[in-house]
Amino acid sequence: MLEVRSIDVAYDKVQVLFNLSLRVERGSILCLVGRNGAGKTTTLKSIMGLIPVRQGSITFDQTVLTTLPPHEIPGSGIAYVPQGRRLFAELSVKQNMDIGLMASGAGQDTYSSVLEMFPKLQERLNQRAETLSGGEQQMLAMARALCMKPEVILLDEPTEGLQPSMIELIRTVILQLKSQNVAIVLVEQHVDTVIAMADSVAFIVHGRNPETISGNELRDNPDRVERYLGVE
Repeated sequence: MLEVRSIDVAYDKVQVLFNLSLRVERGSILCLVGRNGAGKTTTLKSIMGLIPVRQGSITFDQTVLTTLPPHEIPGSGIAYVPQGRRLFAELSVKQNMDIGLMASGAGQDTYSSVLEMFPKLQERLNQRAETLSGGEQQMLAMARALCMKPEVILLDEPTEGLQPSMIELIRTVILQLKSQNVAIVLVEQHVDTVIAMADSVAFIVHGRNPETISGNELRDNPDRVERYLGVE
């Protein structure tokens, strides 16, 4: 289980997260929902150690992540797919995936299973990442992360700007990871995606988490989203 306990996070003197707590179990999907600037991305970066936590703690099973330097956190079983993908643009598809394999020490079986999830990448292995379409780049960002064989994966708006067929592929892969007992933290603005996939939903408002509800509760009362996003 990944657990965020009462964390405060600031950029220099500007505090962004206030006493924020979350938890996600293996084989479940926690969606973070909130308006732009609410603190969702900062939450993910805090889990990865990219922004120091001033107070509180973040643990995964028995590992206290807040005591680790950022470069050691992926080794604890956590992968991060940031908004904007952050690929190695001049490297090929295969080389980007190889970086994930090297980080985990995984072998050919992992490489092959990831390509089964994203067969389009099999046709692009020697193509430079910067020449891929936006949807293909998102596939590669996820594939690189999955080459690390994560037990937890953090996804920051993975369907942003994608065409419907690509969104459906990303959803399918996320559900496949859930079936493999991976814990998933998903930042998502597509309300229909949240309603369809979430096991639990944490609303983030001005750096705070006023409530977390079950996915079933949200499906029964979808108007709850309007309270926090101002959308129908």
